Amino acid sequence: MEKRIIERNYAGLFSLVKAKKLKDALNLLGELVLASGKGDFISRFEELDTTYETLLKYAVDGAPDPERDKIYRNLQVSILELSDVARQYALMKDSNQHLYNLKRQIENRAGVVKEEAINSVDSLAFDDELASVLTESYVSAKDNKSEYLRHQETLSKIFNLILLTDKFKDADIKLVKSLWVSRNFPWYEQAIIISALTISSIRSFDVKKIELLMEFSMDSNEQIRQRALVGLFFSLYIYNSRLEFYPELLEEIEDLKAIPDIETNIEFIAIQLLKTKETEKISKKLNEEIFPEVAKFQPILKDKLDLDNILSDDFMEDKNPDWERVFEDAPDLLDKLQEISKLQLEGSDVFMAAFSRLKNFTFFDEMINWFRPFHIDNYIIRDALSREDKSFDADLFLDSLSQSFFLCNSDKYSFCLNIEQMPQMQKNMMIEMFRAEMEGLRELQNEDDMLNKSTHTKSIYSQYIHDLYRFYKLHPMRNEFTDIFKLRFDFYKSKFFKILVDDEKIIRNIAEFFFEREYYEQAFEIYKDLNEKGDNSLEVFQKMGYCSQKMRNYEDALNYYKMAELYDTNRAWNIKKIALCFRNVENYEESLKYYLEAEQLEPENLYVQTFIGHSYLDLKDYENALKYYFKVEFLAPDNKKVLRPIAWCSLALGKLETAKNYYLRLIESEANKYDLMNLGHVEWCLGNRQAALKNYKLSVNCNDNNMKLFIAGFEEDKELIIRNGVDPDEIPLMLDYLKYIL
Repeated sequence: MEKRIIERNYAGLFSLVKAKKLKDALNLLGELVLASGKGDFISRFEELDTTYETLLKYAVDGAPDPERDKIYRNLQVSILELSDVARQYALMKDSNQHLYNLKRQIENRAGVVKEEAINSVDSLAFDDELASVLTESYVSAKDNKSEYLRHQETLSKIFNLILLTDKFKDADIKLVKSLWVSRNFPWYEQAIIISALTISSIRSFDVKKIELLMEFSMDSNEQIRQRALVGLFFSLYIYNSRLEFYPELLEEIEDLKAIPDIETNIEFIAIQLLKTKETEKISKKLNEEIFPEVAKFQPILKDKLDLDNILSDDFMEDKNPDWERVFEDAPDLLDKLQEISKLQLEGSDVFMAAFSRLKNFTFFDEMINWFRPFHIDNYIIRDALSREDKSFDADLFLDSLSQSFFLCNSDKYSFCLNIEQMPQMQKNMMIEMFRAEMEGLRELQNEDDMLNKSTHTKSIYSQYIHDLYRFYKLHPMRNEFTDIFKLRFDFYKSKFFKILVDDEKIIRNIAEFFFEREYYEQAFEIYKDLNEKGDNSLEVFQKMGYCSQKMRNYEDALNYYKMAELYDTNRAWNIKKIALCFRNVENYEESLKYYLEAEQLEPENLYVQTFIGHSYLDLKDYENALKYYFKVEFLAPDNKKVLRPIAWCSLALGKLETAKNYYLRLIESEANKYDLMNLGHVEWCLGNRQAALKNYKLSVNCNDNNMKLFIAGFEEDKELIIRNGVDPDEIPLMLDYLKYIL
């Protein structure tokens, strides 16, 4: 069965179960089960089908059955659970994807024979002996490279097994938990298991995986706890529609309220995930605007900053007098760099563009290494730096890099693996950069403890989410996983979010983030929810109006702006928005009325003056329109765009010399195809046919124009030029002659 059909049937089956059309759902399930080729799945399907038929028979016969509702719900759950695994095996059966090849290899190596002699990674049993081997191999790894490598091979195998297991059984849970029981299993390898559990949960729904993530969300180690919370956030958001079938799981989510600062942590994760939506924009800006500009600017920058003596005493004392003037030749570059620096400080992913090029080391061939936390006690990076000159302070470098807030774990490994290829001067500069950051961290630690804790917490979340982002965007097998960062992230609608987050301030913060980043649909949904819960503030009404306006729902926007109009604050802004919405729904009389009211409040406002002119123009009151456009020209003489409506109104009023004068001025600065056509109209009305023909020809020859478009625009103006003295019988002659000369 084709992948497209498998996915369509799987999605359709869920919709049918949700709609309580179980017979139709069972029909689709039967197709999935047959496509999987698994005999035990077929047996389970037949049991479900028989059970449902029996339930229906008793119901139709009218037999009392107090357990019917319970059996029906269990049937719904069982159909969905079987469809989950049947889908995975149907996809694997004929797939050449690396992921499914890996799963097949793991099953073959497992050598576990279960029902009907079918090997299954889902029923692979682990015992205490394996956990013991893991622990012992780590203990002996500290002084033994071969033992270390053997341990890492075992860890990688466990990572892949967890990631590729569709449904956890007791043995799988026992394995995962055994890694926490052992005192000698380090946090940074437990964290790797959390990542495997997260990817596995996202890949295939399983209540037991979610329950494990819940358990680890209460771990005492913040690196474990925060990674588990991220995994839990994704799982509960992605499978929100499944939760209604698991009331016990919803009760367990309630228990998460016991986690200290759970609402704040949910807010941190939510905001950081929303920031990932900006990553592609930031990377594009860096690649297309900043990196090329920096490359051009480099020789000047080198001279002005005296880079050859960058480590001099003067530099260390920050006495360089050229800092203030260095960007005089490229002021826009300074603005862009400052913008990027601000985004970096806020936790945005500004390094994706640079480090995406450094994921080709063999280190990243192993999937596990995309999720390996960066730490000093690390054979991989120690080995990578072992060939460095003694002048390179590896301990200082690693200590600084491990504590850096700005680079994620994956990028830190890329950095270390790339060290060998860097010039010595660049290495020294890098050491100084990290030394400066370390000083900043020490200053931060001396500040308010709450601020320090909050910053540290946010940094763990941001680094881990950036690690996930790199995996889903850069890993060679990325197309074999569903890209979770393409989700809409309307998590505020999810059951888990509503259970765990009651603080309206946090909900409002998320709305503000959506609003500031111009995700108006999501922002509107949250503001509307807050309003329905009783927030009748001016700002909420105005922002609901603004979001509606941006979504082009102008009637809704008017309603919200009029509610805001009841407040006696910021009236001018509100009135201008009402006027604009009326204009967008083509109610020009009301639009003019509100703009004139705004003029009373802000008589010198150019925006208001311009739009009053537009309103009169919309109403074809060219005399009044012209008065306001002349006023705009007087107040803003450098604004060339106002010349265009002045010229047009003059033409409409028969003030042909004035119109010609303004079109000629316009053509000197920024003529478009319509300006040239309109100047042709003016010349013709003045009797200058050859001049008219010349401008018509120039208009047609514009890059964004052709004869067909020209004639369509000409037809709209025909009545106007006839009113100004052009013989209507001459119009077809002029157009035909234009075609000849073109």
